[in-house]
Amino acid sequence: MMTTEETIVCEKDSGIAVVTLNRPQKRNAVTVAMKERMLDILDELEADDEVKVVVVTGAGKAFCAGADIGEFEQRKSEDTVSRLRKKHMLRSIYELEKPIIGAINGAAAGEGSQWLLAFDMNVAAEEATLSWPATRLGTL
Repeated sequence: MMTTEETIVCEKDSGIAVVTLNRPQKRNAVTVAMKERMLDILDELEADDEVKVVVVTGAGKAFCAGADIGEFEQRKSEDTVSRLRKKHMLRSIYELEKPIIGAINGAAAGEGSQWLLAFDMNVAAEEATLSWPATRLGTL
């Protein structure tokens, strides 16, 4: 069962792990703490022989709005560390030894859309949109 305090929730049933980004009030924008939690979850799922497939989705009307821009000032001082974490996240998704599917229920932007590129497969709702706004924000 999902609680509003958890920013990422992992539920397992019948060999399927559903990982839900759970910040619908922020369109599931990813914080540094969420990335660290996601890395932990991926490690746990990799080691769990009961899990055969992983599905990643977002709570509410968005899959993931990308990086939480409220953390950008903090991230500037940790620029190199942040880039390494992002590379590690994408590599961890890509190298997961189990199929990982993106269930795109709405907007996927920035970092959220980058994650989709590393998934094995994506399934999108008709209203889903993909975008890379970093070019407009000057963060590339």
